[in-house]
Amino acid sequence: MKKLLLVDDNRTMLLFMEKVLSKRGFDVITASDGMHALQVLGDRQDIQFVLSDWMMPEMDGIELCSRVKAADYGRYLFFMLLSGKDDKESIVSGINAGADDFVVKDTHVDELVARIEAGFRTLALHNEITAKNDALDNAYATMKKDLESAGELLKRLLPTENTMSGVELSYVSIPSAQIGGDMLGYMKLDEEHVAIYLLDVAGHGVSSALLSFSVQQSIAVTSGNSAIVKTVSDEPPFYRISQPHEVLKRLNEQYITNDQNLLYFTMAYAVLNIKTGKMAFSVAGHPPLIWLHSQREEAELIGQHSFVVGAFDFVEYETSYIQLEPGDKVWMYSDGITEAEKDNEMFSEEGLRKLVVQLNEQPTTLQTELLVNSVRDWQQAEQFADDVSVLVIEWKGNPEREQLCDMKLSTKVNARFFK
Repeated sequence: MKKLLLVDDNRTMLLFMEKVLSKRGFDVITASDGMHALQVLGDRQDIQFVLSDWMMPEMDGIELCSRVKAADYGRYLFFMLLSGKDDKESIVSGINAGADDFVVKDTHVDELVARIEAGFRTLALHNEITAKNDALDNAYATMKKDLESAGELLKRLLPTENTMSGVELSYVSIPSAQIGGDMLGYMKLDEEHVAIYLLDVAGHGVSSALLSFSVQQSIAVTSGNSAIVKTVSDEPPFYRISQPHEVLKRLNEQYITNDQNLLYFTMAYAVLNIKTGKMAFSVAGHPPLIWLHSQREEAELIGQHSFVVGAFDFVEYETSYIQLEPGDKVWMYSDGITEAEKDNEMFSEEGLRKLVVQLNEQPTTLQTELLVNSVRDWQQAEQFADDVSVLVIEWKGNPEREQLCDMKLSTKVNARFFK
């Protein structure tokens, strides 16, 4: 039964209206004045409809309507004013007070009932929308919590150590939302080789994060026929370190897009011989690496023009080589850092190259954080529009390097440089 609160200081009218509306199927609760009505609304959470007389002592219908609409009862209240006046000014006053409907007292009872029924239909629609919005809010809160949990799990995949034998590393990874599509890492392949990589999946959100997670897991496998960073061999030590272009080719074959999967990613992958300082690298549609020459305090952009991973099945990648000197650093980064904007101007790869040189005297373990904060200061904003990942590796050198391998001249000529 539809409940409504009837408010009128005239006891005769109150009893009459209660009887009329009760016969029409309404559950009528009465109040003899405004203060009584407010008390009833506070006590009875099941009442959402108020039918009130306009002219009452101490608190008239207009004031009662204003107070009802201003109070927080935890539910929507439909307010209908009854008045002996039928002029424009009275109607405007009632609407301005927040009344949902306005009925003149001499209105035929059938019309009054119809207006009340219409008010209840409005209430039902409002309650339905509110319930759906609450359900959506709860679903959003659950999704937000799940995304935050997923973001924390993805963070755990990032490296936890910043030193390995012969090298020092540092990185920063900042998703633009709860979870992002960037992933980076480094791992020891054997006693002499370290792999370093950074990838950037197109787009944002769950699908991009899942792909970056999947790629990271593929790279993390270092033994057996399913490994892509090593190749099984019949000769001792029964494996061969995969060339960077081979790793990218295998990933491209594994993650080639189809009608259901339109995701792709850019990537830089490198293998460093920690004893000789020789680095092999390959780039797939990714921004060029920055090679900082510590002794000369100069930096240059190196890389190859190539296609992204996962978009085309005809792609071939290439491996280039550089010879690091002790103290040299190689930087990898996603375009979220170089495409940071201020006044329609991008920070750019050249801006990043210059900043790398400026930060060279700082400890390697702090340089990535200092670099990101410098770009934040430049763009005059704390948040980035895209995922931001930056990784730097410094080769500390090896006393036996000259005896083990002197590849400086022969390898540097194989690198392709971006001026």
